[in-house]
This record gives sequence, C-alpha cells and structure tokens, in this order.
Amino acid sequence: MSNSNISSFEWYREVLRVTESNAPVLNCFGLHEWAMQYQPPGAAEPPSRKYQELPLRVSQSTLNAAVERRGVRCTHVDALRFFADAAKPLNLYGDLARKDQIQIEQPACVHASMDLLKIALKLAPMVPAETIGDALEVSIASRRLDVAASPYDASPYALIPIPIETPEGRVEYKEAQLQLMKAAAPVRWALL
Repeated sequence: MSNSNISSFEWYREVLRVTESNAPVLNCFGLHEWAMQYQPPGAAEPPSRKYQELPLRVSQSTLNAAVERRGVRCTHVDALRFFADAAKPLNLYGDLARKDQIQIEQPACVHASMDLLKIALKLAPMVPAETIGDALEVSIASRRLDVAASPYDASPYALIPIPIETPEGRVEYKEAQLQLMKAAAPVRWALL
C-alpha cells in the first residue's frame, strides 16, 4: 500500500472520528442549496444556475428572503464550493477550506452522510459489502432530503417538497435530519 493511500485512510478516519464527536448543527435547514441560487438585486447570476436543470419551486424573492432571514449555517466544504458569491459572506461558519473539514464536519450534515458512501468505496475491499450497502442507503436518503428541502421543483421525481421557507417546513426538516443522523451513525462507526 502506498503512502498516499495510508495518508488517505488516515484522513478519512479522522474525518469520521471528528464528525461523530462534534455537536450536530440542527438549524441549517438545508439552506446550502438555496445559497447556491441566491441572487439579491444587482448581484451577478449564480454560477451554479447554469448547471441546474430543475426549475425553482419558489420565487427568487422567496429564495433570497430564506437565505437572508438568519443567514446560512453550512459546515460542509463541498457544499460551500457552489455557493453564489453573494451568499458566501452570509455563512455563519465562513468560507471553509478542505483543511477545515477535519475540525468542523458534524453528524447532522446531509452531505457528511452522503460522503459515507464515498468513504466506504475508497476503503473497499476492506469494508464488508453489507456496510457499503448501508452507506448507499444512507446516501440515497441524504440526497432525497437534500433535494426535498431545496428550492427546486423535484415533483417530476416524486419528491414532496419540505418547505423550509416556512416554520412548519423547518420543523419537518429538523425531524428528518435527526432521523438521518441516527441512520448514519452506525455506518460511520462501522467505517471507523
């Protein structure tokens, strides 16, 4: 095994350990997807808009108001890479770099739960097939929650929106996020 593989394994082990030990952030409400499409008056079009084929299910003013209401609380480096430039200063945790992941990753993050599949596949064939299957299930559930809480109209894919722009939707998201966090914990431990 090469030094780069050992270093990669050590990195993922530390990310998993830190993720499990950090306090969950249960008030992000999946606003990272909203921050990717944030465009206040006079701001440039968000770069990620050209990659998004789904139409918005809310108006631009509703989307902007949701982002501006209390700012964004995103702890995941990969999600932040796609924020609209105007949304980056609104993130409570700042503009994170890859090195910050080792300190700030937390167990309630839907992207951290999606990453379990990536980590399981990187560790294969040392990971039992059952664990890879469990990681796949958690990853799919994570992505479904991610898209359901987004500002996009995913109804063609039979996803019922979680309207996080409303108080009721934020309660629904938090409950789903807690369920996902509980489902991801044993997979994370199996990968450790």
